[in-house]
Amino acid sequence: MKMTSAYLGEIEVDESKIITFPSGIPGFSESKQFVLLEFPDNQMFHILQSADNAQLAFIITDPYYLYQDYVFELEPSTIDLLKIKDRNDVAIYTIVTVNKPFTDSTINLKAPIVIHVKENLAKQVVLQTDAYSSRTPINRPSNEKEEK
Repeated sequence: MKMTSAYLGEIEVDESKIITFPSGIPGFSESKQFVLLEFPDNQMFHILQSADNAQLAFIITDPYYLYQDYVFELEPSTIDLLKIKDRNDVAIYTIVTVNKPFTDSTINLKAPIVIHVKENLAKQVVLQTDAYSSRTPINRPSNEKEEK
């Protein structure tokens, strides 16, 4: 199917790649279907593009590129909602807030996006802990301990 991406313009998307957020994304509950798009020549960042709204797109990244010690537990209700049976079927992403200069950008470790890649189901999970921030620096060396 053809769709328009906020970052890539008009693109062709395989409908089987559409990811459903049954509850939407907090603050954007009207959009429930998204596609994960690659940035050309950049494997670290992706675009989570709404299939319903060309202007709604998030820059996301795998937080483990930057914070290898990032860990959290999913609530049983989230595991049920996303039909998770095997942790290897799950991909974790975080939303990037892009700032100028780019080294001042942040990622939201407080509310990761959990995607069941085989079922194409996803949810942004707001963690009930103060261990992580919604504005974690993107440029922190991974061997530093995160400050709360």
